[in-house]
Amino acid sequence: MTPEEQIEALKNALREIVQIITSTGQPISNEIKNKLDQVMEHVANRITELRGQESVVDQEPTIKDQGPQLEPGPFPSSNINAFKYDYDNGNLLVKFHGKDSADSGPTYQYSNVPQFIFDTFRKGGVAPKTSGKNKFHEWVKGVTPSLGAAMYHLIRTNYPYQRLS
Repeated sequence: MTPEEQIEALKNALREIVQIITSTGQPISNEIKNKLDQVMEHVANRITELRGQESVVDQEPTIKDQGPQLEPGPFPSSNINAFKYDYDNGNLLVKFHGKDSADSGPTYQYSNVPQFIFDTFRKGGVAPKTSGKNKFHEWVKGVTPSLGAAMYHLIRTNYPYQRLS
């Protein structure tokens, strides 16, 4: 198996674990979060070894650009207007829809989001627990992709955040 195939296999295994944990809809305990952090650090170091780079897990995160251009999601969302992920430091910027228009919502920065969590989020890898509709989009219980459900279950309650606008 090539290094890139090994990396992809590690990332897929982590995605499966996250999907199993989040499918219950229950909050993740601190004990499980700590164990996941250890596993993610190990996997990140292994991926780094496979790529022949020095470890980036222990480096201090830095914000390169305070005003990045956010990109629209790959499919419609009832909650999320646009987002951007910084692969160097794990910061995820998310612009939500506003009350008046899709572009008028707030932007939040979520810190230290692992890449495999971002990858699952951007693919809408968690299904909604309800069905509904708003002026931006319609969602159906149990059907993916769903950026909103993935945001709620994977990121919102698990990573520190701050409102930027």
